[in-house]
Amino acid sequence: MWFMLILILGILGLGFWMWKRPDPVERDQAKAVQHDLWLDQIDAQLKHAEHLSCDQGQPNYARAYDIYSQLAKQHELPQAYTQMGLMHLYGLGREKNPPHGIGLLEKAYRLGGDDAAYQLGIWHETQLQDSEKALYWYRHAVALGHLDAQYRINGLSNPNDQVSEQHLSLLKRNAENGHASSQYQLAQYYLTQIKTPNISEGLHALFQAAEQGHLVANQQLYEYYQFGQFLPANEQCALHYLKVCIALGDQALLPIYQQAVLMGKYDIDQRQRVWSDLLTQAKEHQNLKAKALLGRAYFHGWFVDKNETMAFRYWSEAAQEKNAEALCAIAALYYEEHLVAKTPEKAFELYQYAHEIEPNYMSLMGLGLCHLHGVGTVQDIAKAEEYLQQAAEQGWRYKIKNSADQNYVIGLFYCMASYPLPDRNKALAYLVQASEQGCTDALWTLYQLYAGQLISTVNDFEQAQIYLQQAVDAGHVLAQVTLGLGLSQDDHSQQNLLLAQQYLKQAAIQGNGVALNRLGEIYTQGLGQEADLNVALEYYQQAAQHANPDAYGHLGQMYLYGQGVERNLHTAQCWLEKGRAMRHPRSIELLKNIEAYLNQESKF
Repeated sequence: MWFMLILILGILGLGFWMWKRPDPVERDQAKAVQHDLWLDQIDAQLKHAEHLSCDQGQPNYARAYDIYSQLAKQHELPQAYTQMGLMHLYGLGREKNPPHGIGLLEKAYRLGGDDAAYQLGIWHETQLQDSEKALYWYRHAVALGHLDAQYRINGLSNPNDQVSEQHLSLLKRNAENGHASSQYQLAQYYLTQIKTPNISEGLHALFQAAEQGHLVANQQLYEYYQFGQFLPANEQCALHYLKVCIALGDQALLPIYQQAVLMGKYDIDQRQRVWSDLLTQAKEHQNLKAKALLGRAYFHGWFVDKNETMAFRYWSEAAQEKNAEALCAIAALYYEEHLVAKTPEKAFELYQYAHEIEPNYMSLMGLGLCHLHGVGTVQDIAKAEEYLQQAAEQGWRYKIKNSADQNYVIGLFYCMASYPLPDRNKALAYLVQASEQGCTDALWTLYQLYAGQLISTVNDFEQAQIYLQQAVDAGHVLAQVTLGLGLSQDDHSQQNLLLAQQYLKQAAIQGNGVALNRLGEIYTQGLGQEADLNVALEYYQQAAQHANPDAYGHLGQMYLYGQGVERNLHTAQCWLEKGRAMRHPRSIELLKNIEAYLNQESKF
């Protein structure tokens, strides 16, 4: 009887358990969700630590290291060990300890970290100059799927930097698959070919890499736009890529961005935030670069009322802590005999001291001018020329060939917004002298100066036009483009349209992409003569070779709608993708139309 009762109760208990137990599928799904959340949490912590290391204001390496350390202990993550190793290798928030750093990287590699092997290769190649050991680690990284390591192997195997066909094929394949480092490497290959650089393909690959957050690619584009290399000089575009570089961790460029914001050149809505951040950095963290910039802001009246006393105070505080920028600013005051006692030797001493601490184009220019005019030191023309040449190459990527070029560079120096000079007449004096000596760049700069593009207080439209015409007659390509573009807008004057074509064709011969594109538009629209789409197509293609984004858009549109060419969506898409990479609005718009059409077609 008792046996039957126990049996019945057992059966009932089993049934109740079977009824109440979780469904196996639901249980597995719950585990999967929990696992995904766990992975998401780890990924979030890794990203948080990375953000702390790259903070625009003040990187918090100590906190980042703590997070990596916890992740390493709890989950044995190779990414965490890799980052800890790098911090020890390069002394980031930790005392520099290469042996310990190498040990952490080796542990990360044993846990399957491909980047750890790659970083070990980098360290042995660049720091220890041990090519054999570097190749050892690069090969291990490649075995784990690290694509960048393959390029380092090729570089070590080909010391003359000759790209093999096999390597080039690998680059192209990986670039097409969206690998940012491959796109960057491919860009360097196209842009650095000595005989025939492929500017269009090189810049396209560079823009693709930059779009994916490749830091060096973004840095390169900033410099290209800043100095007008491969791309037309464009301050707004330069500032855009500068901002991207900062977001990716390049803190050295932060003061340049902050100055542009305070001057009202970029992100005007951020002026108050930038100003508050600078004050915080200066007062609470004793940041010397922040103090130097606050000094410039007060001296010139950027965002705040002009206050030379406050400027001098901030510069003095930074100079006492050996900040080269502040030392150069005070040296300039002594050189110009402004706010300080007439002590020319002080100017020379401060410029020299700044140069010893951190050589830059400001200290080089200062020492050059002191030697040139015998200010605070014995006049020495040879030394002056040496310093000025170095300053020109560093500050403007300009080569001084004669006295005209030298006067031009000095004129540029006095045009600088950040130079603490209350009277800009010296800029005009040096530039006029350079122009009279035959420097065409000086004529162009004088036009910009009188047009109010460099110094707002110097604004004379009539005089600007005189210098513009002189620069055009002297064959200055930017002047030809500027005048040609202006005249081409006057469609009511046949004479002006003909002159526009003349000037634009002169610039086109010199390979200017803007001029080539505008000529294409003239022949497309029939301005001054009958429309000719065949001629327009040739001009657009030539402009595209110089990576002109408007030309990419025009070519894409012609192939999209069959204007003067046979309709070809694939070709149109290729051109427009190049335009999109350069953030060209019309290309982006047309590309959306193509993609929408192709998506709709794929449904049928």
